[in-house]
Amino acid sequence: MPDVIKCSKCGADNPVTNKFCDTCGSKLEVKQQQVKKLQEKPVEKKKIEPQKPQEKFEKKENQVFEKEAVQQETETVVTQQGIVLNWEIIAWAAIVILAICLRFFDIGAKPLHHDESMHAFYSWKLFKGEGYSYNPMMHGPFQFHITALMYYLFGTSDYTCRIAPAIYGMICVIIMWWFKPYLGKIGALLAAFIFAISPGFVYQSRFIREDIFFAGNNLILTIGLLRYFDTRKLNWLIIAAIGLALSWATKETVYITGFIFFTFLFGRWIWEYSLRHIPEKFEQEGNLYRTIQWWLGKGKWDFINAFLVFFMIHAILFFNKEPGMSFFANLRGIPAGYIDAITYWLGQHGVERGSQPMYFYALLIPYYELLSVVFMLIATGYYLIKPEKRTFFNIFCIYWWFMSMLIYSWAGERMPWLMIHPLIPMHLLAAKFFSELLERIDWGWKRTAGITAFILLAMNSFHGAVYVSFYGYGADPKESLVYVQSSPDVLIVTEKIKKFAKAMKSQKWDSESFRKFDIYNLEIVCEDYCTWPFAWYLREFNKIAYQPKNIPEYEKGKPLILSGIEEANRGHDQRVFDLLKDDYYYERYKLREWWAPDEGKFWSAPLGEKINMLWRRFIYRDVWNDLGSYDFVVYVRKDLKEFWQQ
Repeated sequence: MPDVIKCSKCGADNPVTNKFCDTCGSKLEVKQQQVKKLQEKPVEKKKIEPQKPQEKFEKKENQVFEKEAVQQETETVVTQQGIVLNWEIIAWAAIVILAICLRFFDIGAKPLHHDESMHAFYSWKLFKGEGYSYNPMMHGPFQFHITALMYYLFGTSDYTCRIAPAIYGMICVIIMWWFKPYLGKIGALLAAFIFAISPGFVYQSRFIREDIFFAGNNLILTIGLLRYFDTRKLNWLIIAAIGLALSWATKETVYITGFIFFTFLFGRWIWEYSLRHIPEKFEQEGNLYRTIQWWLGKGKWDFINAFLVFFMIHAILFFNKEPGMSFFANLRGIPAGYIDAITYWLGQHGVERGSQPMYFYALLIPYYELLSVVFMLIATGYYLIKPEKRTFFNIFCIYWWFMSMLIYSWAGERMPWLMIHPLIPMHLLAAKFFSELLERIDWGWKRTAGITAFILLAMNSFHGAVYVSFYGYGADPKESLVYVQSSPDVLIVTEKIKKFAKAMKSQKWDSESFRKFDIYNLEIVCEDYCTWPFAWYLREFNKIAYQPKNIPEYEKGKPLILSGIEEANRGHDQRVFDLLKDDYYYERYKLREWWAPDEGKFWSAPLGEKINMLWRRFIYRDVWNDLGSYDFVVYVRKDLKEFWQQ
């Protein structure tokens, strides 16, 4: 029996222990007779070079070749007979079901956040045919287009506007299946589980902001690049191009990700270039260098085709769609997607919206994601210390999380939803290390301690995901991940306004007046302060005047007026009250709520009380100072008071 395997694609001879062709990168097919021969004759004991990390389709690095070949042949035969329900498939199914429940159950209960209401509203306008123009303040066009598609498929509601984020939350879980060459079978399963119960990912999957879309598209980009570097198959590069195009059309943080990926790959290319005169080492470590050389030669059309796919998707999404505008006016959205995207947000760097300290993520991420943080930190140290663990994938993930934490902490705008970006490589590293820990039976008590810690920390993650997503309408301002959330009072007032309009119609005795009375023609004045989220909740009302931060006198006499309470501007509140108090009945409600920790109270407390405050905060989400809120007042014309109070 020959000691080589001939590649069916390029015809090159390869050592029998190879799983991929050294020349073209294609997967080598092992014939049945070769497998039988290997079973009969034991493999000679000789030094085998370490396998490339990109070629590890199974986690067990020292598994002998003939066992893999027999297993692959058996799986192929069984698969041809039907779907096999083994432990892996059952475990994946359980994780997917768990993820679905955490992401889709009751996602319409929570009142829409200020930003959510803007995204939902402008997606609704696009769905109605009123157009779309790229505005970097609201980030990329992808979320507006995919949300409009959800409206088309399922209708318009608080639930349906969050279906697309929930779907992308599922993508972040399911895509781990394709990470098996890098995480191993058990590692991919654990990664899916960690993503499924991650409080940050669960909450953002139930929240219509662009960050969960970006995370999903980022993972598509990542797996596309990794698999292309391994196989040099065009389909993987096309997948990477799609991921990059959708990421670009989602959020301007693509420049941060692009910087991290580019600097790592450039540094890696220099390292591989330096290994050209060490054949054994270069054979193991030179995958990226060979890919670049491939692009400069026969593979240039791979790069060109992928670029065309990227540009086409980018152009379609960024092309403005305003009715009545010329083709060339709408065409301006395409260059704006490259230029305005970066110039606007660079200008916002000094604004520092949110006013969070630079150590914000260093506190927030461990608070919710202790499972990943603990195992990721251990993995980082272990993989850096052990030379054989310094694989492309391991070092890439370490560099990714470190640079993400550094850049997002430096960037002026520090918000809770941005935490999921450094969490991606953290989850991957934590899953990979724990899967290796499970297989290291010789680690004894360390293995037992690791398993115990994983179970306890996984319970804590699940606890955090449930608390932040379901308690208090999923809008509990005591949660640090819930940032200045709209109050449930918004839902109460919205329902009262609709009942008010219906009550007015019910008093129309004349048949013609009753039929012609359209409840959505109710005249409402909404001060700028209250525009969001009421622009979304009152979207079907046709006669709403959105006024600046002062109610004009000529609006006096309208049935309903919504005015914000600006405690920092007492003159405003008193002026509006004096204008309307004689002719209007009023009720005060909360618009948004939050908790800002009183650091002075914490640091001035005795040590024992500090520990108790932190413990109750971590376990029960207790707070040690009062909540803050923005409030608003509903003014109802006095002659219509009875309709409001029905």
